[in-house]
Amino acid sequence: MEKLSKYKIKKGKIFNNVIFEFFTKTNYLISILFYGSLLIILLFINFKFTSINLKDSLITYFTAIFCWTFYEYLVHRYVFHFINEHNWSKTFHRIIHGIHHEFPGDDERLFMPPLPGTIILFLVGSLFYLIFDMYAFIFLAGFINGWGIYVAIHYFIHAYKPIAPFIFLWTHHAKHHSNQPNKAFGVSSPFWDYIFGTLPK
Repeated sequence: MEKLSKYKIKKGKIFNNVIFEFFTKTNYLISILFYGSLLIILLFINFKFTSINLKDSLITYFTAIFCWTFYEYLVHRYVFHFINEHNWSKTFHRIIHGIHHEFPGDDERLFMPPLPGTIILFLVGSLFYLIFDMYAFIFLAGFINGWGIYVAIHYFIHAYKPIAPFIFLWTHHAKHHSNQPNKAFGVSSPFWDYIFGTLPK
């Protein structure tokens, strides 16, 4: 597996404020430790403090991973690429995703930083608890696992040259970044692009 050269990669900048800018960046080690720890804590809570058996836990866990792929598609398509003629929407778009399109090789922006990630997980976790009650802990664990799969794939696509068995993922995402930004919203899988008719040409 051959890593792309870092010497030609440009770094993006969102805020002039050093503190604000700091919280928009992270690296893979911090992300693995932070989100991995959250996943382990959620698994512990599920098996220690709920009465959900192993079979139901596994079904819920893998269902959540699949649900993540749908969430990934919807957020990428309708939130990350939400933009109109108003300046606030252009600023919003650049902060949450436009910066990545400007500097796709910036590996400090290929993972969700812990602070905004915590806010997002608190919001979706609260929603899961309202819907699933005690199943929310194992569901959120699976959701984070799905998120982890997604960011790992996204990182490898941008940081490494294509890996033979998965070239289709590199190609799919490359089309989204090059000349078809309104297509190919799935990163970990083109499944929902196929379902909703957003497969690139």
